Amino acid sequence: MTGPGGGIVESSGDGSIAAQYIRNVIIKWVLHPSARWVPLLAACTGLVIAGSTWPDGPARQYALWGTLAGLSVATAAARVLHAKPRHGNAKSQYVRVVGVLSLVSVLATVGAWLAFRDVVAHGEVDVTGQVHTRGVQPLDDTGHRTLSLLLDAPALREPRNALRLTLAIDDHDPAGPTCLPDTSATVSLLTSGVAAQTRTVRPGDTVDFTLGARARSVRIALLLHTAHGCRMDVRATGAVLHDM
Repeated sequence: MTGPGGGIVESSGDGSIAAQYIRNVIIKWVLHPSARWVPLLAACTGLVIAGSTWPDGPARQYALWGTLAGLSVATAAARVLHAKPRHGNAKSQYVRVVGVLSLVSVLATVGAWLAFRDVVAHGEVDVTGQVHTRGVQPLDDTGHRTLSLLLDAPALREPRNALRLTLAIDDHDPAGPTCLPDTSATVSLLTSGVAAQTRTVRPGDTVDFTLGARARSVRIALLLHTAHGCRMDVRATGAVLHDM
């Protein structure tokens, strides 16, 4: 601030005293021998917990977690390996370096943990192997045109509000003429408490169904459309629960 004579008068209020106190506490913590291993211990603990509670799903949804976890371990290791200077004139630079490394490691550990918990709560869950079919195959254009795809309660133990389904529709006799160009299917979600949803798919197509928050089982009815004399096999090649 400017004094009566036009000079600069420095002020040292409670705010600057508190800031100086916090700074001194951080410096003492950074320089304390026991603090050297704390960031690395926290980062490794996070990795162990994540590994022991690892959920299912594609690797891509763990990209953020992996990046932050790697950063936390790398900076924590650098903090441990950064040697304390023997000469006092390098102490200030040492404090800044280890302080930055410690801060980055701790923040990255916290960020990695939050990213991991988000995947646990909202990430994709592959339930392809738990899709059951009910009906007689092969399907044709006359007497056997329908099939049901089912997901029971154990497959839905992880609460998600949508299902992404990929269907393979193949010729029953691969050696004969293909019927794929003339084949499609109508799939309808018929689940208690969820609005009916109908989609038309071609062989290999992927469709999304909204399940809501309380679906305890899923039933999808399939109606085949194909050319006369064609016989087709239907199976789920992908079924993924996710949040929309």
